[in-house]
Amino acid sequence: MTIFEEIASRAKAGESIALATVIHTEGSSPAQQAMKMIVGPQGRISGTVGGGRVEAEVLDCAAKALGGAPHEILQFTLDDDLADEGGLICGGTVHILVERIEGAADWAQEAADLVRSGRSGALLARIGDDIQRALLRGDAAAKHLRTDDARLEDDLFIEPLSRPRCVILGAGHVGRAVAAIARTAEFAVAIVEDREEQAARAEADEVVCAPLVEGFAQLEPTSEDYVVIMTRGHGLDRDCCRAALSSPAKYVGMLASRKKAATIKEALDADHEASVRLHAPIGLDLGALSAGEIAVSVVAQMIKVRRMGRGAR
Repeated sequence: MTIFEEIASRAKAGESIALATVIHTEGSSPAQQAMKMIVGPQGRISGTVGGGRVEAEVLDCAAKALGGAPHEILQFTLDDDLADEGGLICGGTVHILVERIEGAADWAQEAADLVRSGRSGALLARIGDDIQRALLRGDAAAKHLRTDDARLEDDLFIEPLSRPRCVILGAGHVGRAVAAIARTAEFAVAIVEDREEQAARAEADEVVCAPLVEGFAQLEPTSEDYVVIMTRGHGLDRDCCRAALSSPAKYVGMLASRKKAATIKEALDADHEASVRLHAPIGLDLGALSAGEIAVSVVAQMIKVRRMGRGAR
């Protein structure tokens, strides 16, 4: 259950909760913007805003919010004073909004539904005498999605919402291992497999049983997709590479030895830009041998591309 789903679920059940959100950081900090922690009236806690003494003080503020106090923005400088008790000597500054959530919290359910669907949007929180939220989609959200980073602009906290999709072409044992790790890393997962018995064994948000290139097209790939090619044959790999590299996918990787990768890239040399985009051999160089280890290296590379814009080995 995501943090948004839990907010919606607990609010729908009639539980009054306090919500702490990291809305701004400066310098080095264990907390990241948009991290959230839910605090219930019986002390039931979900999520985190960084731990240590910071979190202890946030819990005290949350208790006051549950008792009727207005929302508050707490500011912490992570220096030696906090380090004495919490072990934090980061030197950064953290700003955390603490508020009481009452009523249906429809915005949280809408945010959860948006992320689960794989679409993108932006959740806005206007911080004034009260907190006013709005969830924007499509063109209305576009101007807020120039970066994946949550940020505070004057009194407006902007939280881009997206769930990138990992599209796996081939549902062999390594492909299924990648699916499991990718879902743990909060990617939506779609698998395309042309063999019915293998497709039946696949666990993903979406499974397409069809010829691989045709099935890939059915998924209507976008610039938020990460394509992992793990087919059973050289010819299929080549055809899938061409299709994936012709799409706007952000990442395309292929399971291959260095020799096989060189052969495939040579076949793609008519389009030099495409062959350069291809991550093959796939994954970060961790010396991986088993299916699970390979899956970790692949998803690590996808995360590196997502967060750092590059995926070099």
